[in-house]
Amino acid sequence: MKLSRHDIQKLEDYWINLEEYKKQLKYREWELLNPHQAEDTNMGGGRANRISDTTGNRAIMLAEDDLYKNLQRIINGIERLYISLNDDEKTIVDMRYRTKRGYNEWEDIAYELGYSRRKVLKIRDNLIDRTALEIKFV
Repeated sequence: MKLSRHDIQKLEDYWINLEEYKKQLKYREWELLNPHQAEDTNMGGGRANRISDTTGNRAIMLAEDDLYKNLQRIINGIERLYISLNDDEKTIVDMRYRTKRGYNEWEDIAYELGYSRRKVLKIRDNLIDRTALEIKFV
């Protein structure tokens, strides 16, 4: 698979801003489950056309929302992938993407792991490819 520079930056952004995406997901869920309801002007009028199963309606509302599904897919995919990483890969993720919003340089990470910068970047490239597959980016 050949990812563009823009694709790589976006996939890295998912790792860097994972906590922000989680907040967005929670807020989107709240938005969907607590909609602003306009004043009912149908005084004494007919019945609603929606099933009265509140739990079912909530589940349907979340399942039908594209933004909610996309955020959930990204978050779950990143978390599943992180669990499957080996120690070196986790070190790279933690140093580059989870501390101070990615301010660690590749040279610092390579030094920490005892690898060359080139080897660390190869590991990163593999991680980005796996991320794209896991979240169905491509």
